[in-house]
Amino acid sequence: MATARAAFDLYRAGRLAEAAALCERLVIEAPSVEAWHLLGVSRLGLGQAEGALTALDAGLALDARRSGLLSARALALNALVRDVEAVDAARAAIAADPDNPPVLNALGVSLRRLGKAEQALTAYDAALAAEPGFVDALCNRAVALTDLGRFDAALAAHDLAVRAAPREARALANRAALKSLLNRPAEAARDLEAVLELDPLYPRLAGDLMWARRQTCDWREDAALDMLVKADLKLGRPGVSPFAALAMFDIPALHRRCAELAAPPPVPRPGRSCHMPGSPIPVAYLSADLHDHATARLLAGVLEAHDRDRFEITLLSYGPDLGGELRDRIDRAAHHRIDVRSLSDAEVADLVEQLGIEILVDLKGYTQDGRPGILAHRAAPVQVSWLGYPGTLGCPYVDYVIADPVVLPRGAESDWSEAVVRLPLYQPNDALTEATTPVPARADEGLPEDAFVFGCLNSPGKITPETFAAWMRILTRSPGSVLWLYEGVPGASANLRAQAAELGVDPRRLVFARPVQHAAHLARQDLADLMLDTSPYGAHTTASDALRRGVPLLTAPGKSFASRVAASLLTRLGLPELIAADTEAYVAQAVRLAGDRAALTALKTRLEDTLHTSAVFDPAVFAATLERAFETMAKRSWAGLSPESFDVEPF
Repeated sequence: MATARAAFDLYRAGRLAEAAALCERLVIEAPSVEAWHLLGVSRLGLGQAEGALTALDAGLALDARRSGLLSARALALNALVRDVEAVDAARAAIAADPDNPPVLNALGVSLRRLGKAEQALTAYDAALAAEPGFVDALCNRAVALTDLGRFDAALAAHDLAVRAAPREARALANRAALKSLLNRPAEAARDLEAVLELDPLYPRLAGDLMWARRQTCDWREDAALDMLVKADLKLGRPGVSPFAALAMFDIPALHRRCAELAAPPPVPRPGRSCHMPGSPIPVAYLSADLHDHATARLLAGVLEAHDRDRFEITLLSYGPDLGGELRDRIDRAAHHRIDVRSLSDAEVADLVEQLGIEILVDLKGYTQDGRPGILAHRAAPVQVSWLGYPGTLGCPYVDYVIADPVVLPRGAESDWSEAVVRLPLYQPNDALTEATTPVPARADEGLPEDAFVFGCLNSPGKITPETFAAWMRILTRSPGSVLWLYEGVPGASANLRAQAAELGVDPRRLVFARPVQHAAHLARQDLADLMLDTSPYGAHTTASDALRRGVPLLTAPGKSFASRVAASLLTRLGLPELIAADTEAYVAQAVRLAGDRAALTALKTRLEDTLHTSAVFDPAVFAATLERAFETMAKRSWAGLSPESFDVEPF
């Protein structure tokens, strides 16, 4: 006859499936606390958390104080990501068994997922006090310190985890993630290369390694890694972060797949009644970048131009409190600014509900520091993605994406989970102002006085091998020209110069721009004769920076939104000859303009004339069209209608 002892022996021998099968017979033939307990932990070990929870609850019905059952139940709820219940279960288990490292660690995991990183850190410290070498807690503690912005302590904690378990792939991958966040991609790549040796199938390894190397323009094995990333996505595995995917390949269908795999699951939440017409529509902008940041620079004029009688504007900031002139400016433009850094996703959603926000506009998406989990709680009746992330969020709880007919052409909607709202122009811009910062001399930037200067001041991570090869063809066919690039992180400039030499171009023809304050950065744009766009992730704010200074920008848009922002701006400015049909046309037009100063001067004159007559740099016009979009969204919400794509025509 089957016995609990026999099942226990199978469990201890690691024969979990056999132990579970035997226990399934036992709980029918001779149900006991021991049989239910063994069935629960066996199922948990097999990854069957739901079935484990059922068995453990049955055991607790027979003995509600059995510490092993309480501990296993906490672990099951944690595995099911039922974090509120998991926290309560873990605390009950700890009350019965205070020094239980796995449960203390699981408590930390659930608390962190609930946005309570400080409490999570306390739980991890308790787990490590009970078991100093517990690798799970070491790894998780370092991640919690990162969440808290304590980066030096986090790096030391990651180093400790790697020393404690040098062959633990997760410890190395976690340290690589922090090094990427700290803008140390070469070091991150070395950690990921070590992961590759230990566990070639580690989740997202190929994509993270490719992206880390891309930051320094290290293109070793680039094509092979690219193939692995795409294969993972096609098989339904998260091969890379959604943001990195936008810069790696121009395949919108795979961008959507990547986003769907990354999207937090919807959190069930009671609905609330919609705002009623007749009073200002409450709109909230949600971001970590509501300070001196590219997003805020684009948005500031629109915030100031909002009709305060028709819209009540709230800024929900979960970024750092950096102060500054731009921060003060956007704060004055809004009715309210609320710092929500310390609130969990659920607590932010509760706040949005308490404030009666009708339209929540997310400005981050899957970019660094983004918190899509807030949207997953269905914080507002209407949720909108705009400006910060140029791709679909791939989730059912974001209703609209704001675009225009160029960045998201008709027929491309199938690659988006959101309904598409097309304004006349997707990207807002601050108004043109009189320059007060002097333009530096070319010599100050290391540029030859008499050379034709091709420029691209995008992040080097946007430079693909294909784009760089096109640039080298342009230089080869344009004697007396140089290429002016942003220097980026350490290592990028050296790698680019080495690539130039391999392609037969004198590396000295590459000149690198140092980081400077934004006003100085704008002023130095004037030193370029022609800006060159990258692909598949093109210039966005950097495109506006060049164009507002009257510097032409040449682009070759692809299929994806991220590749088409410069083309959108150029279309509205009436400069279609700067929009190339493909790479060969892009190269040919760059070479032609470098060799025909008269044609280039005529283009510059047209651009400068258009800047003062076009609405591209008129935030009041933009705000008016955006407000018409908000009103349409709100009216559909009031009427109980589902989100639907629509266009807002220009005034």
